[in-house]
Amino acid sequence: MSDVNLGALASTTLQNYRETLADNIFKDNVVLNHMKANGGVEYKDGGRSIVSPLMYGVNSSVMAFDGTDPLDLTYQGGIDAAEYQWRMYNVSVVFTKEEELKNSGKSQIIDLIKAKIMQAENSIKERINNDLFNGVAASKEIDGLDTAIAAGTYGGIAGGTYSWWNSYVESTGGALSVAYIRVGMNTVNLGAGGGKCSLMATTQILHEKYESLLTATLQMNVATTAEMKRLGDAGFLALGFRGIPVVFDEAATAGVFYFLNTKNLKMTIHKDADFKVVKKAEPSDQHVSVQHIMAMLQLTVNRRASLGKLTAKTS
Repeated sequence: MSDVNLGALASTTLQNYRETLADNIFKDNVVLNHMKANGGVEYKDGGRSIVSPLMYGVNSSVMAFDGTDPLDLTYQGGIDAAEYQWRMYNVSVVFTKEEELKNSGKSQIIDLIKAKIMQAENSIKERINNDLFNGVAASKEIDGLDTAIAAGTYGGIAGGTYSWWNSYVESTGGALSVAYIRVGMNTVNLGAGGGKCSLMATTQILHEKYESLLTATLQMNVATTAEMKRLGDAGFLALGFRGIPVVFDEAATAGVFYFLNTKNLKMTIHKDADFKVVKKAEPSDQHVSVQHIMAMLQLTVNRRASLGKLTAKTS
């Protein structure tokens, strides 16, 4: 029988591994990797919700004047912030007494702990990445890109009333083309308060379609930028369009090609729940040791018009 206290050793190992685990969440998923490296991840210290001040160029009091012209003092009421609800994620790392007895000896116990931690890390990483694309608003997961990049009500603001709050969405069915990508990129780059497109993400199928569109002439005009090189060094295949990386993710929605930027799209994380390790009381009716990894976060947008997508596209 092992003289190792599995619960205590697991707790210590998890605490020591926490920062590595949090880094890996963002390192191994291409969109999150880009966001983390380019200012797209921010930390908040609390609040019942996340209030995101809006960036939009709609203020009717802007005027040219000279001399003693009276200035326009029209009050600009109504919309000045979007509001998002925190979302919480948890993954449990559970060890049974049977596992402890069957893995007697410190080295075997440590191997067991490492395997359990890796399983937990991969599971929460995959879930958050999936929800990053297709999480549904008003549910328990984060609002995904398919929700954020759209028209209609989002963040408590009605896109039907305020048209500047709608994203660029091109939904004509048909094959992906350079023309579609060009118009999408140019459109999301318009407007005051907007960031320039810094990443295009899509499915493997559409990524391969785009690669097939890169004729010899176009390839010569695609410069390898620092971000394309950084993503490549991180293990991601990044093509380019006007120097902007074009990447794919297996969680991306079929037929969709996204235009993103890290000035207007953020992954907001509670600073005290940044994949924190939590030890809870163990159940009284089971021989188990339980640790938890918990996070509180949300995908937030401060200018929806600077984000866009092509939908219903085929190869």
